[in-house]
Amino acid sequence: MKNKRYLLLASVIAYILYLVTMVKLPGLLDGLIGSEWPKMVGRRFARRMNDTTLLYFCFGHMAIFGAIIPLAIARKFKLKPHRKVPGTILWPSIAVLLGAFLFYAQYQGFLDNMLNPVPNPAYMTEAFFYIFPLTLGMCIYSCFLLPRAIMHVLDKNKFSPILEALIAGVSMLISWKVYTMNPHLVPEKIFWTGIVIAAAGALSGSFYLSFLACFSTLYGASMVIPVFLEIPWEPMLPGFIAAFVPFCLYLHSRDTRQFPPQ
Repeated sequence: MKNKRYLLLASVIAYILYLVTMVKLPGLLDGLIGSEWPKMVGRRFARRMNDTTLLYFCFGHMAIFGAIIPLAIARKFKLKPHRKVPGTILWPSIAVLLGAFLFYAQYQGFLDNMLNPVPNPAYMTEAFFYIFPLTLGMCIYSCFLLPRAIMHVLDKNKFSPILEALIAGVSMLISWKVYTMNPHLVPEKIFWTGIVIAAAGALSGSFYLSFLACFSTLYGASMVIPVFLEIPWEPMLPGFIAAFVPFCLYLHSRDTRQFPPQ
């Protein structure tokens, strides 16, 4: 029971830090480190890294507090990204995940773009650099870490699915509200779709499914509202790499298959 309480405590503290750094960290680092240091590296580097606030946000907030720390907690407490749930919960959850994605795709207007794509590889890559760590952080906390902590504390009793879905939806709403306190890149219209995806993802027991549904929705929205056209991609890249690597390492650490195959 003590380990379960430690899991819940660590998850809540990490989530609070995640919310605080979302708003405070870029400005704090900009004040401490400043925005002039890229010029010391070189004029060309300074030109590419001139948006240091975006760099601090992507690397400091989204990668360190949104991926590295929560994934380290998940690995410490041996949480698997997928757990078995009854079919009566799993299949309706998958249906809700798919339905929420299709509803928002039609509502936002990117369903037509998906069926009749006009790809812009450079823009699609830049959007991926930002949307991947953004979605990763939100889903780790709302669809995985916090619901699992609740489930373990309650010993998987009959009320835990209700509380899992509730904590997933509420934490996703809080994340969105804090995220849009300052002008950012994702439209506020996606709030309610994100809450539904978080709740259904938590109930499905699969971090893979919830992450895929949330990422697809956000990524599709960024194709309709081309917010990244005027934003440099270079400051996003360190944060993307710093989030992607621990994500892959965590998934590999949870894989029980032997390599090379015996």
